[in-house]
Amino acid sequence: MPTTNKPNAKKERILNAALKLFSLQGYHATTTKEIAAESGVAEGLIFYHFGDKRKLLLYLVNNFSFVTQLQEDAAELSMLPAEEALFQYGLAYLGFLRTNMDYLMLIWSPELIRDAEVSSEVSRLIAGFGTAGGSILKRATGSSHQPEQTVQVAMMMMTSSILVYCILHSRLGQEALPFDDDSYIRELVRLLMHGWNERSSLDHQA
Repeated sequence: MPTTNKPNAKKERILNAALKLFSLQGYHATTTKEIAAESGVAEGLIFYHFGDKRKLLLYLVNNFSFVTQLQEDAAELSMLPAEEALFQYGLAYLGFLRTNMDYLMLIWSPELIRDAEVSSEVSRLIAGFGTAGGSILKRATGSSHQPEQTVQVAMMMMTSSILVYCILHSRLGQEALPFDDDSYIRELVRLLMHGWNERSSLDHQA
């Protein structure tokens, strides 16, 4: 969840409390009274800052800042060797998922999947991931001539694979998986850049 400056500390507490309760209990089952109690503010302050519960939800969804962070990181990663940049991008994305599980639980909850406004924002987020990572992938693979659709599919493969890994790790624990974060993402990057056949050929040569 994006942080705010000190004068808006109460507003930030409301946002954090709403995110927690919406993700745990569901949006419709959570009341503004519960949000106020969780955040330690008067209920009227919620209406003052956000108008109503619906506007509070949309504020949460629309002001999530990770895409901006990814775009900023992408510029820094351009200074690294291409394959290492893609690896660091994958680690950053995994870190984002783990840090923001409440947000992910909220936007993918059954009740909000059917919400048109929220779904529109999810589409924007996914497009942002692709934009931020696409330039790294193009440089890493030397595929600047590739159709944009191909780059988007490749980035969806990478981000969705990391998402599944994160979910499995969260549910089963690290000991249930045959690899750690670094080895998983490095292998994923190798497969994305070089493909299955080339990887198999390298294994046989070894």
